[in-house]
Amino acid sequence: SGKYYAFLNNKSGGVEQWELFDNGSGRVGGSLVRTFDVGSQTEGCVADDGLADFYIGEEATGIWKYGAEPGDGIARAQVDHTGSGGHLTADVEGLTMYYSSDGTGYLIASSQGSDEFVVYLREGNNDYVMTFKIVAGNGIDEVTNTDGIDVTNLPLGSSFPQGVFVAQ
Repeated sequence: SGKYYAFLNNKSGGVEQWELFDNGSGRVGGSLVRTFDVGSQTEGCVADDGLADFYIGEEATGIWKYGAEPGDGIARAQVDHTGSGGHLTADVEGLTMYYSSDGTGYLIASSQGSDEFVVYLREGNNDYVMTFKIVAGNGIDEVTNTDGIDVTNLPLGSSFPQGVFVAQ
């Protein structure tokens, strides 16, 4: 839509979407444009600006996909779930979006309960791609109990010419 939004979530599952704008005095103003409840404790979230999707992790349940525009309402689809038949182990934590140069990409989730990261296609129904771990070696420690994650494919100097994946 060309507008800017911020999503806020709380530990009880509540989500607020705020439209951000220039308030005319050189400051950012905000207006609440949508609220909804995920159901239980939420954690990481990420918006896909290009496809206008919003993803949120429900810690014990899985990942939900909503429309990112305020008029999209509260309709949602489950991307994946914890437990039998799912690729996630509670707690579902951080989410991030990897944008490929060809317009495709990946949604990546931190599956804290298994110390793994789960990768889904960015487009369509977010089909499962793979699961990986970061193990000790080559001067790095094993990554466990991850909360936040982020990724970019943009070059970040000579040390990271193809981008970087960060796990906290």
